[in-house]
Amino acid sequence: MEEEGLKSKLAAQSEADFSLSTFAHDSEQAKHYGRAARAPRTRHEYARDWADFERYCINAHQCACPAEPTTVAAYLASLGDRLTPSTIRRRAAAISSRHRDAGFTSPTAHQAVELILAGIARTHGRAPRRKAALTIELLREALEPMNDGSLRSLRDRALLLIGFAAALRRSEIVALNVADIEYADRGITLHIRHSKTDQEQHGEMIAIPIAGDEALCPVQALSAWLEAAQITEGPVFRSFALPRGRARSEIVQAKRLTGQDVARTLQRALDTAGISGDFSGHSLRAGFITSAAVRGVSEASIQRVSRHRSTAVLRGYVRHATRFDDAPFADILQKRSVRR
Repeated sequence: MEEEGLKSKLAAQSEADFSLSTFAHDSEQAKHYGRAARAPRTRHEYARDWADFERYCINAHQCACPAEPTTVAAYLASLGDRLTPSTIRRRAAAISSRHRDAGFTSPTAHQAVELILAGIARTHGRAPRRKAALTIELLREALEPMNDGSLRSLRDRALLLIGFAAALRRSEIVALNVADIEYADRGITLHIRHSKTDQEQHGEMIAIPIAGDEALCPVQALSAWLEAAQITEGPVFRSFALPRGRARSEIVQAKRLTGQDVARTLQRALDTAGISGDFSGHSLRAGFITSAAVRGVSEASIQRVSRHRSTAVLRGYVRHATRFDDAPFADILQKRSVRR
């Protein structure tokens, strides 16, 4: 209990002070911009990682900042059997960031630390697990049971169709506000104000045309949800409250959904439709890319919607989606040898 208390105290203190040492004698405005240099999630994770390293140093009677490279190497090595290589790399990044913010040379750049990280990756590294893509065919199946006209069905239908049609990440789906929707004769344009690949919040626009197939039209589904829920401003996708004694009644709250809610919404729809597979909230985005790739949509057009900065990452999706199209074994079976 005492150890956990120390860990919590260090985490809280580190999160509060993280990235601020450089601005110790400067204005509150400078501190504010210093915090804003990193995304909130990154700051939170780095603070927890730093607290863990600090606790290790206390127990080992070593200085945490500035830390000796051998101390950092020993710490990272101690994590090798219980954390994934990617988490350990993040721990190293947190230590490096803390030192740079404090004006010290990062100990993680030392060869001893780099060797430990390389050894952990080689020993425990594994290929990333690819979640199943919810293709347009599977999406249609998942939407079929949502025909009872309830608020929940209207919301879930709109969420899944918008998430798919715009290849949105979970965080982007739940961040949508009514003010981010621009209506036009041919469809709608979504203003994505902040995303994983747009940390400086320049904003990106994604056009979603009206679909000829009403069952798969994101524009109609979104309009139906907003009208039925009487949402005219604020978050687009919201949670429900179920008052006592009225289990079948649904009251729309002002609170926006979370990324986990997106994953749960998708899984609930798949379970209801009897669709099995290793799906996640990312399956909508992957499903858009996969469905576009197998239909011969150009990489440039897909990237315009998916907003991948790295073409290599996008091509990984495309290669997986079209892996059977040019499989040489099929040609071997179908074509006769020209050699005599």
